[in-house]
Amino acid sequence: MTDAAQFRDRDRTHVLMITNHGVHEWDVVPGLPDTGGQNVYVNQFTEALVAQGYRVTIVNRGGYPHPTTGEPQAGIRMHPSGRARILYLDDGHGQFVRKEDMAEQIPALAADLERVLREDDDTYDLIISHYWDAGALGVELNDRSGRRAPHVWVPHSLGALKKRNMDSSTWADLRIDERIEHERALIARLDGAVATSTAIRDTFIDDYGYEPKYFLPPCVDTDRYRPRTEAECEGIYDFLAEISSFTAEALRERLIVTEISRTDRTKRKDILIRAFARAREVVPAAALAVALDPRAGAAYDDAMSLVTELGLEDDVIVLGSVWDKLPCIYAVTSVYCTPSVMEGFGMSAQEAAATSKPVVSSDLVPYTREYLLGDAPDALIVAGATADEPVLIGEGAIVVPADDVPGFAEALTLLLIDEERRNEMGARALEITVPYFTWEARTRDLLDDLGLTATGAASP
Repeated sequence: MTDAAQFRDRDRTHVLMITNHGVHEWDVVPGLPDTGGQNVYVNQFTEALVAQGYRVTIVNRGGYPHPTTGEPQAGIRMHPSGRARILYLDDGHGQFVRKEDMAEQIPALAADLERVLREDDDTYDLIISHYWDAGALGVELNDRSGRRAPHVWVPHSLGALKKRNMDSSTWADLRIDERIEHERALIARLDGAVATSTAIRDTFIDDYGYEPKYFLPPCVDTDRYRPRTEAECEGIYDFLAEISSFTAEALRERLIVTEISRTDRTKRKDILIRAFARAREVVPAAALAVALDPRAGAAYDDAMSLVTELGLEDDVIVLGSVWDKLPCIYAVTSVYCTPSVMEGFGMSAQEAAATSKPVVSSDLVPYTREYLLGDAPDALIVAGATADEPVLIGEGAIVVPADDVPGFAEALTLLLIDEERRNEMGARALEITVPYFTWEARTRDLLDDLGLTATGAASP
């Protein structure tokens, strides 16, 4: 049976998994605008649904050249299983559009999606939309088609939460108030919403007056992200040596602090670099591996200038697109650090934890604050800290007030100099993350809550 024929097995419930913005592919391309954690979530959620008997169409905006390859994002790309596909819609615009500016494209995208489904002689049984723009597309599609398929929204983040955690100077560019209004209007048209963290659930309740019905946190691919031996990661030191001033032999003796995220000012890589510089004064054997993409323009230039200003050129490994090598990079990491001030969950911290690595993060990363701290974190008051709140030492992570450079430096130093504590916290981070955060288990829970079965049919 061909992939296309297999996909048209109408005995299987058909889910429209709508994710409008960014570049969506089966192999995630990190570092591109609006591409990263949400794409990982969508792909892994899709594979979990396929494994439990569903067929899934991932709906993504296409009709413009791929930012890296220049190839058009068009047509349909099947999943190897034959039960899922990516459908690229064409709104006639022909250029990349930021998620903040997506509202104007919704009517044309809905019209194209309706056309494709009609020509394909297919129906849909459930809409799961991701981010507010995809929610708007799902509503528009139901209206245009005259159908009333159940529509469940996964916001990943919420405008009110972002506004609270951002400098007011950035609001206008991000059209944050418009986004909040879109979200409020969307809530009234939904059959339910999915919170991905306690922070998202609380924001729903406190800022939107709405209690989400469902909960599905980002989960981790435990086949990909797991503790690995050096033998399983043969060549990783050679790779890191090729992109840095280190030799492979020197790297084996270093304590590596790692950060993986897109190059964006909200990720606060400047905080990490400054904190690392302080920690290295105490721990000369430390090295920093940080994701920095030159395609990010000013954010990249600012970070690289700071590396030079602080005299860290010989101590920093600049990571480009390392998706295929990420599990082994985590394997040789001593401490994972994420100082981000804008995270819906914190998937990279979760991935590091699943490889048995301790995490240092800002208090605005829900995963570390809500899970890795554990039941009884200890407060560590950092001398000279810039923040009023304490640094918290938890079971699998140390959580630092956002923007607190001395606090991050103290946390990094504490773990780098204490191998026993580092290993104990890494082991506990693994225990907290696995097996709870697995896609199979959490997807099954969601299907139960939705009244669906693992066969893709409605429950009696």
